[in-house]
Amino acid sequence: MGEEKELYKIILVDDEDEVRGRISSKISEESGFTIVGTAGNGYDALELIEKLSPAVVLTDIRMPFIDGIELASLIRRDYPTVRVAFISGYDEFEYAREAIELNVSSYLTKPVTQEDISKFLTRLKGDLDREFKEKYNLERLRKSYHENLPLLLDNSFSSFLVASGKGRLQALEDLRSCGVELDGKKYLLARVQIEQEGLRGDLRESEKMKHALRTLMETALERNGFSFKTFQFADGLFLMIEERNELFMKEIDPVFFEIVKLSEKFLELNINIGISQLRSNFRQLSIAYEESCRALEQSRFLNAGRIVYIDQLEETGHSQAALSLNEDEIKTLEQTIRFGTDGEVRDLLDSFKMAGLRDCQGGVNFRMYTVNLVNSLIKYAAFVGVDLNSIAGEDVLERMLAFRSLDQVFDWVMSLIFKLREWNQRERQTGSQKILDRAIILIEQSYSDPRLSLDEVCEDLGISVSYLSLLFRKNRETTFVKYLTGVRIDRACELLRLTDEKIVDIAGQCGYNDVYYFSHSFKKNRGVSPKKYREQILS
Repeated sequence: MGEEKELYKIILVDDEDEVRGRISSKISEESGFTIVGTAGNGYDALELIEKLSPAVVLTDIRMPFIDGIELASLIRRDYPTVRVAFISGYDEFEYAREAIELNVSSYLTKPVTQEDISKFLTRLKGDLDREFKEKYNLERLRKSYHENLPLLLDNSFSSFLVASGKGRLQALEDLRSCGVELDGKKYLLARVQIEQEGLRGDLRESEKMKHALRTLMETALERNGFSFKTFQFADGLFLMIEERNELFMKEIDPVFFEIVKLSEKFLELNINIGISQLRSNFRQLSIAYEESCRALEQSRFLNAGRIVYIDQLEETGHSQAALSLNEDEIKTLEQTIRFGTDGEVRDLLDSFKMAGLRDCQGGVNFRMYTVNLVNSLIKYAAFVGVDLNSIAGEDVLERMLAFRSLDQVFDWVMSLIFKLREWNQRERQTGSQKILDRAIILIEQSYSDPRLSLDEVCEDLGISVSYLSLLFRKNRETTFVKYLTGVRIDRACELLRLTDEKIVDIAGQCGYNDVYYFSHSFKKNRGVSPKKYREQILS
């Protein structure tokens, strides 16, 4: 909520037009809420949520296709910042119990009176206001940061990663004294990085934002019952999360997604998360640290989304050598090669050339400088997964030895950078496209199975739900559900045109257990009912 007068948005879901109208009439702007959309079933409601980003979904429990309990479960998974409230004419204990488990804000019984609605909205507005003002108020977080910053834990963790000998042993003891015990347990390490534009130039402001993000992450993990430790470095944040069961990796993915969305909504920050493999003791801590950093760094070049698992990158053949430049040069080179204009690339190389001329003190120094610069290109090529010789079209070493001036070196380097940048752009699109193509093949092979879901496809592919959802949005400008529905309706049209089978049988062949929901989906997709479509084709 950017301004105090901005109203909280509500989507109202009920299969009866009269009920929707009656409840809508009881909600005025004076309550602090406004109804921005209504839906007659859960599927339509999900489309509205994606489009309108409401604060609250007010839904009936008993509805066609999917009931309110299932709708609330989907909202909790895919839209974790949205509140859900139930309205029902069925005052049953089982529904109330499930509502509590799903963190539903309220449970109202029909007929809903003006007094019921007013009390509900007053209570809900208070909760939403407190959530924003108290939980995510940056000034409060800044004060909390200065009063409670756990410097000892952060410094001990940092020292353990970089120290050796007695210093490493002391850092280990310090970690254990702070309650960090890893031996015998499996855990993963996640590096969380704020995109540069999200950080202010002022150091105090930057630290305040990192602490706000730290508090937000801890809240999300605690709410979902995970055991974890957080660490704050100068260049980012780290999460160490303990494995709790065999479904751990599947359960933690939606929490990372929730953290990303909460950061966008409440802190106006875009963050990226690089995630290691599961590791089992302190001896493997440095390995997990390197994996989380490598996943984050590689994701920038491979366009892998905001949540990146190192094992996912390795499975697709992208685990390559790291860049040899220092941190500042990595950032400059990365941004310029990927996003810079031709002029910006030339400016960058000119600055490198001037530094080389300043430091050059004879032939040996010049040769070593050239070797170091070309070595950086070789490692960058390996990082994006291509042999530099193949990009150059010649033997790089032989070409390098023929140079007689820095002008020759940088002209050659500039041409290679442009070629590498173009290759990387094509390759990263091809890599993600291959994964999406495999998902589409699975959909086309299994669309007739009514149990086919996003979770099932991701499990078959060995990727996360958030990653496949990103691929559908970015490469196809749609969602998994919309694409699956399109495939099913296309097949239904074919059967309606070419066969005289009953509509109920066609619905079953296209993955619909409920012929009425099939008719609803078909009409929404094609503008006419299945029966009318067949009549138009045959006429």
